[in-house]
Formats: sequence, C-alpha cells, structure tokens
Amino acid sequence: MENTIKKLQSLDLNTHIHAANFLAKYKRFSGLSKAQQNAIEKLAERYLLFHNSNIKLIGYSHSIIEKRTKSLNEYFNFISSNNFDNIFSSQSKFRPTIMEEFMFYLFRDLILDIKKNINDNDNQLKLGGAKAYTNLYFSAKNLESFIQEPKIGVNQKDQDFAIYRPISLLIEGTTNIHANLPVVAIENKTFIDKTMLEGSIATAEKIKSGNPYSLYFIVTETYEVDLNVDPAYSRINQIYVLRKCKRRDVINPIYSDVLCDLLDNIKIHLERDWSNIEEKLTQHGRII
Repeated sequence: MENTIKKLQSLDLNTHIHAANFLAKYKRFSGLSKAQQNAIEKLAERYLLFHNSNIKLIGYSHSIIEKRTKSLNEYFNFISSNNFDNIFSSQSKFRPTIMEEFMFYLFRDLILDIKKNINDNDNQLKLGGAKAYTNLYFSAKNLESFIQEPKIGVNQKDQDFAIYRPISLLIEGTTNIHANLPVVAIENKTFIDKTMLEGSIATAEKIKSGNPYSLYFIVTETYEVDLNVDPAYSRINQIYVLRKCKRRDVINPIYSDVLCDLLDNIKIHLERDWSNIEEKLTQHGRII
C-alpha cells in the first residue's frame, strides 16, 4: 500500500483529482471502517491501471476516445463488481472525482495542440478544477468611504473542470485582483435531478455574465429530471448524459459517442472566431 501511495503522491494533484481524493482518505485511514480500508487498498491499485492506460494514450481522435472510454468503463465495472459503489458517502466525492479527472485525460492533448497553434509560450491556457470568475463588485461602509476608497472584490464559482486563463486586474487605489476566466466550464455529476439542474442554470448565468464567450456544460452519468422540464431555455449549452438513461433504468455503459460529441463541440469553440462582426456582416448578413 505504501508504494501505491507514493505513486499517487508523485502525480499533479491539481489535475489528478481522483488521486487527490484517495490521498485525502488515506490521511484518515485509521479512522475508516474495515470495509472502507479494504476498498481504499484495492481501489488505489486499480486506479493506477486506469491512470496509466490513459496517460499512455495520445491524442483525441474518436478511436482514442473509444479506448479511453473502455478504460473508464472497466474502472467503473471494477467498483460495481466489488460492491464499492456505496462504500463512501456522497459528501466524500469519491465517484464524481473519477469523471473530473477523466476530463483532464480527455482534453489534455487537445489543449496542448491548441497552445502550440496560438503560441501560448507563457502557459496561460490551463485546464482542471478552478474557481471561475463571475463578476466584480463594489462596496463601502458609507458614502464618504465610497468616494474616498471604494472596495472592489471578485466573485468566483468553484467549477469541477474548466479550460481557462488566469487574469490579474490592477485597479487604481486597490490591490491586484486575481481570478480565473473560463472559456469552457463543466459541471460533473453522477446524476442530476431538478434541484441540481436549477442550481446549474443559475451558475451558467453567472459564468456567462463574466465571459459571454464561455461555454457551460453539464456532464452526468444519468439523468433524473422530469422529461417535461426542458432546459433549452437556460444558458446551459448542453447536458451530456454519458449512460443515456435514468438512474432507475438498467445502467448502461458510458458511451464514447457522447464524449466524442463533447470534445468536438469544445474543439470547434476553441478554434473558431468568437467575434468578427465585419465578416458576419459581409459574408452572411447575420451579426449574431
């Protein structure tokens, strides 16, 4: 077990979120139940196989995504076959961090290629979990303070996965303000119900008020929202249901074509022009 833990500790825990979850549990290993200790020991070793298989795969073609999906399904199947699904509480985020880390494997090579194409020599384009910028706000204890030294702050929202760039704002009379400006924000769910959907709709509104050129996605294993509720009116760009079913149905495997569509949509967004009014006017006659 110690050798396995050393391998986990050697990983970049900012992108390997699932490995970080293992290490957090290992820190309080003695306080876990015998069943949880057994699960950690078996799962940590099996996780390394999942990690290594994805690290060795290079690229983001549909065939590569199929192979990544196969390794993901094998890891989930290992969890289910050993009855580890409910061994940890939902608050511990064990299962959701699997998909959060998988997002890194899925987009890693695409972002590396894009960084080369846009000459991002300063490594400004990043990916992984992040506190995403939503808006600035101004405050003061009274009118005099508002005139003399208004305080400026920034609101941010935790995102499971984002493609973003850090920004630093220097406003006269204040200290530097640091934030992460997302161009893509993804919320990962094991399942999503109506209450969760409403929260995600509010988050999408905030994220896009901070950057109207950002995309906001939900990536969930199963879908629990009433089918009469149509989220198309919201500012969520898409909800990807990886197993194409509700939780109470027979659980399907994760489908690679859903992940391919997710990556293709994001690739198009990152490579296209976001604002070119002259071209839209002269070539298409459409401004928006």
